[in-house]
Amino acid sequence: MRKYTLLYIMALFTALSAMAKVTVNSPKTENLCNPLGLDTSAPRFSWQITSDKKDVVQIAYEIIVASSAENLNADNGDLWSSGKVESSEQLWITYAGKPLKSNQRAYWKVRIHTNKGKSEWSQSQEFGIGLLKETHWSGRWIGLERLMPGEAHGLHSRLAARYLRKEFDLGDKEIKRATAHISGLGLYELYINGKEIGSSEVLKPVPSDYRRTVYYNSYDVTSALAKNTAIGIVLGNGRMFTMRQHKPYKSPAFGFPKCRINIIVEYADGSKQTLKSDESWKVTADGPIRANNEYDGEEYDARMELGSWSTVGYDDSKWLKAERTDIPYGTLRGQMTPNMTEEKLAIKPVVSIVDGKTIIDFGQNIAGWISFIPRGNAGDTIRIKYAEKLNADGTIYLDNLRDALSEDIYICNGEETQPWHAAFSYHGFRYAQITGMSNVTADDFTALVVSDQMETSGSFECSDPILNKIMKNAWWGVKTNYKGMPVDCPQRNERQPWLGDRTVGSLGESFLFHNERLYSKWMRDICESQREDGVFSDVAPAFWNYYNDDVTWPAALPFTCDMLYRQFGNKQPIINSYPYIKRWIEHVIGEYTREGVITKDKYGDWCVPPEKLDMIHSQDPARKTDGSLISTAYVIRCLQLLEEFAALQDLDSEAANWKSQREEMSKAFNKKFLYIKRGTSVRPGHVLYPDSVFYGNNTATANLLPLAFGLVPDDCKDDVVKNIVENIIIKNKEHVSCGVIGISWLMRMLSENGFADVAYLLATQKTYPSWGYMAENGATTIWELWNGDKANPKMNSGNHVMLLGDLLTWCYQNLGGIRNGNGVAYKHIILKPDFNIQDCSHANVSYQTPYGKVVSNWKKTLQQLSWDVEVPCNTTAEVHLPDRTVKKIGSGKYHFECKIPTCHPAIVEDNFLYETTSFPQCHAGTILELPNGDLLASYFGGTRERNPDVCIWVSRKAKGSDKWDEPVLAADGVFELGTPDALLAGINDSTTEASAGPILPYHNGTLKRKACWNPVLYQMPDGEILLFFKIGLKVADWTGWLVKSNDGGKTWSKREPLPKGFIGPVKNKPELINNRLVCGSSTEGDGWRLHFEIYDLATKQWKYVGPIEAEDAIRTDKPEKQQPIFIIQPSIIKLKDGRLQVLCRTRNAKIGTSFSSDGGDTWSKVTLLDVPNNQSGTDAVTLKDGRHALIYNNFETVLGTPKGPRTPISIALSDDGTNWQHALTLEDSPISQYSYPAIIQGKDGSLHCIYTWRRLRMAYKKIDLKKLK
Repeated sequence: MRKYTLLYIMALFTALSAMAKVTVNSPKTENLCNPLGLDTSAPRFSWQITSDKKDVVQIAYEIIVASSAENLNADNGDLWSSGKVESSEQLWITYAGKPLKSNQRAYWKVRIHTNKGKSEWSQSQEFGIGLLKETHWSGRWIGLERLMPGEAHGLHSRLAARYLRKEFDLGDKEIKRATAHISGLGLYELYINGKEIGSSEVLKPVPSDYRRTVYYNSYDVTSALAKNTAIGIVLGNGRMFTMRQHKPYKSPAFGFPKCRINIIVEYADGSKQTLKSDESWKVTADGPIRANNEYDGEEYDARMELGSWSTVGYDDSKWLKAERTDIPYGTLRGQMTPNMTEEKLAIKPVVSIVDGKTIIDFGQNIAGWISFIPRGNAGDTIRIKYAEKLNADGTIYLDNLRDALSEDIYICNGEETQPWHAAFSYHGFRYAQITGMSNVTADDFTALVVSDQMETSGSFECSDPILNKIMKNAWWGVKTNYKGMPVDCPQRNERQPWLGDRTVGSLGESFLFHNERLYSKWMRDICESQREDGVFSDVAPAFWNYYNDDVTWPAALPFTCDMLYRQFGNKQPIINSYPYIKRWIEHVIGEYTREGVITKDKYGDWCVPPEKLDMIHSQDPARKTDGSLISTAYVIRCLQLLEEFAALQDLDSEAANWKSQREEMSKAFNKKFLYIKRGTSVRPGHVLYPDSVFYGNNTATANLLPLAFGLVPDDCKDDVVKNIVENIIIKNKEHVSCGVIGISWLMRMLSENGFADVAYLLATQKTYPSWGYMAENGATTIWELWNGDKANPKMNSGNHVMLLGDLLTWCYQNLGGIRNGNGVAYKHIILKPDFNIQDCSHANVSYQTPYGKVVSNWKKTLQQLSWDVEVPCNTTAEVHLPDRTVKKIGSGKYHFECKIPTCHPAIVEDNFLYETTSFPQCHAGTILELPNGDLLASYFGGTRERNPDVCIWVSRKAKGSDKWDEPVLAADGVFELGTPDALLAGINDSTTEASAGPILPYHNGTLKRKACWNPVLYQMPDGEILLFFKIGLKVADWTGWLVKSNDGGKTWSKREPLPKGFIGPVKNKPELINNRLVCGSSTEGDGWRLHFEIYDLATKQWKYVGPIEAEDAIRTDKPEKQQPIFIIQPSIIKLKDGRLQVLCRTRNAKIGTSFSSDGGDTWSKVTLLDVPNNQSGTDAVTLKDGRHALIYNNFETVLGTPKGPRTPISIALSDDGTNWQHALTLEDSPISQYSYPAIIQGKDGSLHCIYTWRRLRMAYKKIDLKKLK
């Protein structure tokens, strides 16, 4: 029997060991950890689940809520025991127990049942209910209702901090618990017996419109109380005593600072006592904080410090009696969003002396203050002036602060030993100017970042360093503009919660920060800003009276409610805000509808890139989008949201009404704004030449909005999308053209409509206008304007986030591929990165959803993907692989390997010659197959074409390898001054110094350099490899040069000159004909002229043939008359009848050609083939079967233009060299450029192609001719 018992125990142990460990983590109440002062009697609970197993699904939960920790530990849910509830829900579970009362504490825990087993109970959570009604408060609002000497209203309002205190005798009874509920307006610090309560928090409480809501904070102060207790409160001005009071029509005044406090003491014997504010308190304005103003800064006089003023026994006999103040109109509410905190900036500052002034660079633009230990004699004044950037002379730049003084002033008492910083005023800054303190070092000052207490929710890193920098800047910009409300900027005399900055931006920000509490609070702020007629303020809380009756700015309310529901699963803001949104939209439609569209707009597409860099707003009508179009589109989207919001609340008739209005207005929108005129494209089918099918005046924004909101008819969508792309690529030269409205939809609409590569181009662009331009020009946050380094300082914040648009969302949803599958809180996840972005080789992205962390870490070449994903418990996911396979998975960690299909089955190899290298640009490839099957390629690379640092580089690819070796320097344009070679190349004293670029080791003496151009590879019959190239400032300055290799291109000889007047093959490979190397060449001086340079291997002599005559034809850039065909860059093919033929680039929209019947000594007159040419280089090769292959840009330059786009790049085949058929497209992205190709046929019959890929890389493709149909 014992044997069977032992076996049973062993089997049970094995079974238990095999069970998944399921743990409940992060239990939260109202999305907060252990909150007190909840403004609800029915709080909601959430939790996360972790497990070491896959496919974990919750099938039930049990919640216990108890009145004490002891009861909870005993599993006694005396307030609520849910029992086993069969449900997979784990977010926002509403308390359903006994009624909870004001100031009540409760404790809760949860355990879950899953398909993998039952969890243990979670860690316990505590929460406290606030004072739910005004009648539950005791005491009075107190303060000083008057100006004291030296204080003033006006432009620079000035008011000293108010210090209030009172002592209480609590007797000898044992205190069970004590809770402080305090509202200090505008800002406060609370002290009990000399200890600051909530010392980790700053600038509390969060701001609100005090006419609507007054927030209070709640703290457990049990341990701070004693038999004799002193309570002290410092009141700062905040937004109560407003910063600017000279324009009452603009900025409402709320009165003087005031406070109200209830400390409810619960004794062990069950009795209670409330310590409250009333007229028995004492107050003084004669403390050290002499002035505090959010815009202007803080003035602190240490000589007036009050000593131990918040401790028992302090002599306050000279203090004034506290005054009973006016009562704020707003309702007292428990603050259900965290306060701000401060954290040390982990960058060591740099100190410099400029014009006798000490300037400190903290290395990062932040919002906060500086902490330091003051040094000085009594009465010495230390001033800290804050700034975002420097003037050219190194002094601090203050112009963009407007009239904000942004200065902290400290007056020494001569006995300082502790660090000091402002208490009630923050600043936006990277730099600070210090005066009044000598011998300053970097260790003396610490920058403290002040922002809302909020977890980072996402992480992002990809293969592009500039995008990583942009995302870092965005993180800092978003973080430092969270101030209990999302403000526009932290530095100038504004700092306002503009609605339009976050209409769509809040969604992207939610991927960076867990901002649900902030934005749920902000929804109340916006609702409270509504007038009775339905109009919202453009800033909320309504600290400015900007009631412009706009559409796009107030749309922040429904848009952000939708974000909170879809990102976090919180539908309460929708329910609470629905009546306000309804009133507003009915007002807008009723007041401003004309012929079915909305006519009212205030801001347009705010801050489009202007035509001049010193401008703030564009004055170019072509850049501006019709405000009526914008407003109508946004109303249609709001109607759609109202329809969804009504359905969510089972308001079916209202949902039907919103739907009907939306459909009617959508028809009117298209009737009014959609322009259709087909057959206008001069190059039908090409993405950059769409038909005239667009909205409004065809700005990108005018087309983006109907596309984003589903208004574009299906038969028009293709051309509307193309018009967006054409606007970006052609009109705006591959840059953004949108302001705040259009940029909110740009990136996602490009990706969702097949142009993710264009979106990535914009995301990684470095030149103006772009996010990268900001980063490349010193920004460490996001600028207010695209031209923020040069624009008028009147509106030129260095820390704004409104222009981020949907970039953040796009990075997480499209690059990371983390998408909300079923629309709510990521219960179902779609993992679908844009793998077709060729130049993004990896992305490591994670996002903490309400259910847990989603991870999408992938890396790829053009043909192979490796992908690690992680899915949180109790969710499911679809994994979309690039081969169109969709894997349906449950929770857990997974790894996927997948082949990435090429764009055509005939392309059997597809890769770049390198991912990153030392030179930013490259061009003009040439390729060679070695006898052992290895491939050798060459190209020029440097800063840009013509730059003196441009050199000749080579790359090798071993036979059978799927990657190329790192680029190797083969030749440079460096010369020793005074040598014959230098004289031949035109080198003199004024030529660029050689140090401007790479230098091969064999150079000596005084060195100068010019740019290298157009390498051409050729292997001689004896195996020696020749690498021809050109050196010169420009084409007219070219001289011909040569390096050689006898080891398969691993090493190269010293450079040799070609005979004077010879440049060798100008771009394409030569042909060996009758022991002579026939090199196709050309010149670009007096017209484009074709010639040949022939090298006789026996005599080692060069022969010049040409120039070759050409027939007359029309040039596309000068169509008014015919002239000889402009022709350059020939490639040579061998015809079946023994003749040679060249195919050439022209300025005549067609490929030029000429023939030779005598091995290249004479050539026929140049004519044009019926093969398109875009005024860009081509190459061709004769195949082993006698056919010919051409690699070219399949585009015919439009008459009246100098050249066409260098896309697409294609392969054509011909039997006779004259009649060509398009066979394969290699690239067709609208992004420029795919050009200057080279093509050869390998020993196995495959084609090997190389070409310039956007001037950033060299692309290689291997083509199986058998797979070409």
